[in-house]
Amino acid sequence: MKQVITGMGWVNSAGLGRGRRVVYRPGIPGAPVTFSSKQVFPNPMPRFGRMDRYSRLGLAGIALALQDAGLASWKELRNIAVITSTVYGCLETDADYYDTVIPEGGKLASPNLFAYTLSNTFLGEAALQFGLSGPSYVLHEEILSGLTGLHMAMEILAAGLFPAVLVGMCDTGPLPSLGLKDRSLTGALFFVLQKEGEPEGEVYGSLTKEISGPICYEGNETEDLPRLAEQCSKRFV
Repeated sequence: MKQVITGMGWVNSAGLGRGRRVVYRPGIPGAPVTFSSKQVFPNPMPRFGRMDRYSRLGLAGIALALQDAGLASWKELRNIAVITSTVYGCLETDADYYDTVIPEGGKLASPNLFAYTLSNTFLGEAALQFGLSGPSYVLHEEILSGLTGLHMAMEILAAGLFPAVLVGMCDTGPLPSLGLKDRSLTGALFFVLQKEGEPEGEVYGSLTKEISGPICYEGNETEDLPRLAEQCSKRFV
């Protein structure tokens, strides 16, 4: 199968951007990620500030990727699927929520935090914001590479059920109390995939995959999504 990358967007400790404007740089392990909704969304988004950190990262990455692909605007629902890979998901939010449950026997439990105690909550936010009616998944990897989701994205796009698939990764890193490291980077990175020949305008290049074989970008095997982003972003900047 052969498909093309039509958009990419990211947020990490090195900055945020869209591939047609900024060269992608991977974040630094353990470094904080700070950004505002004004840097991502052209119009005010009141709910954004109330989201947990994991959801803000994921929604921003999706928004930037769709903008880069020219698919952010919509009038009717689009049957676009979203696949996200993560290691820790919303574990940070789960811990914060539990801290509000312990006092007073749960009487002070935060309803706002509770709304984000599922790793796929931000995918629902993305569907509302961008009119995405396709299925959405969060895949948990032991070490974050995004390749599991990329394989799935290419398979379902090849089945002909969707005009495009968003695929990427989102993570906030491990809680300090876990004593874990080197499994993920804090941030979000997303790509828009479409079938070859369908999108208008320039594309980042082609992804190919044989049955049970590796995924290759322009003939070279893809190691993980951050390395793929580095290769792609050099095409336009």
